[in-house]
Amino acid sequence: MNSTEPSSDSAPLIDFEQLQSACDGDAALLRELMDMYFGQADQIMLGLHKAVATGAVADVDHLAHKLAGSSLACGLSAIVPSLRRMEHGAKAGHLNGAEASMTEAVKALELLRSAVQDHLRQQQGT
Repeated sequence: MNSTEPSSDSAPLIDFEQLQSACDGDAALLRELMDMYFGQADQIMLGLHKAVATGAVADVDHLAHKLAGSSLACGLSAIVPSLRRMEHGAKAGHLNGAEASMTEAVKALELLRSAVQDHLRQQQGT
C-alpha cells in the first residue's frame, strides 16, 4: 500500500492510492484538489477553534463532521479521529475534551500538509 505511516499508529496517515484514484492519476488535478482541501480545511479549523472557544456545540458538530467527511473522501485519515471525538461529544451535547482534540487536529493537519507537499514534490521529480 502506498501510504505514509504515522509514528505510533497502524492506520495510514494518507492513502495515496485513494487520493490518486480520486484524481484519475492527473497530477495537476491532484495539486488543485489539495489546494482546495487545505484552503477549506484551514477555514473550517478557524471556525472550529472559535466554536470550541465560545461553546457553540452545534457548530462544532457541523464543522467537525464536514472536515472529517472531506478528509476521508481524499484518503487523508490522520485528522479524522480527533474530529470524530469532537463531533461525537457535540452530538452528545458537550465539548468535554474538545480543546485537546483541536490541538491534535491542528497537528494532524500540519502532518498531512507536509506529507502531501512531499508527495507532490516527488511527483514533479519523476
